[in-house]
Amino acid sequence: MSPNVNISALTANNSFSSPDGLWFSKASGICWIQTDDGAYTDETNCMLLAAVPGQVGDGGAYTFENTLGSDSAYITTFVGGLLGATRLKRFLVAPKGSEVTGLTETADGKALLVNIQHPGENTAALGSAATFTFESQWPGNGGGLSAGYGVAGRPRSATLVITRADGKRIGEA
Repeated sequence: MSPNVNISALTANNSFSSPDGLWFSKASGICWIQTDDGAYTDETNCMLLAAVPGQVGDGGAYTFENTLGSDSAYITTFVGGLLGATRLKRFLVAPKGSEVTGLTETADGKALLVNIQHPGENTAALGSAATFTFESQWPGNGGGLSAGYGVAGRPRSATLVITRADGKRIGEA
């Protein structure tokens, strides 16, 4: 792969597709990226990523090489600071078949509210197959799973309220 393809230094740990919502936290300055891409399941489901703000001047000049046949040309341009794993982080992965949407926070920045929309949307209609299987039963999931809440069954959209155990703001060091 050409080094000019991925100048952001993103890896499979923080790569994403189909950003569908951006929201900036007033409390932390974090840019939250919500995705909605049911086709990008080779690496993960839809997710919520945190883009941690940089500083003015944290970028620099970057020279790109362009090659066409035996001819090469170079262009130098300014780019912001590289994202990489320290500046763009996967924060939450949604259940199968769902979308992360509708993000907000409390005024003190200590709770993040995130909507999970249409989990299991690719589940076949009841009676449409000889053996029926849910794509997701979130948030129930049942089966004694400690992460499941409620009775297993039809998947339901829900709002998550995320807080920190230490009481600090979301995104605070």
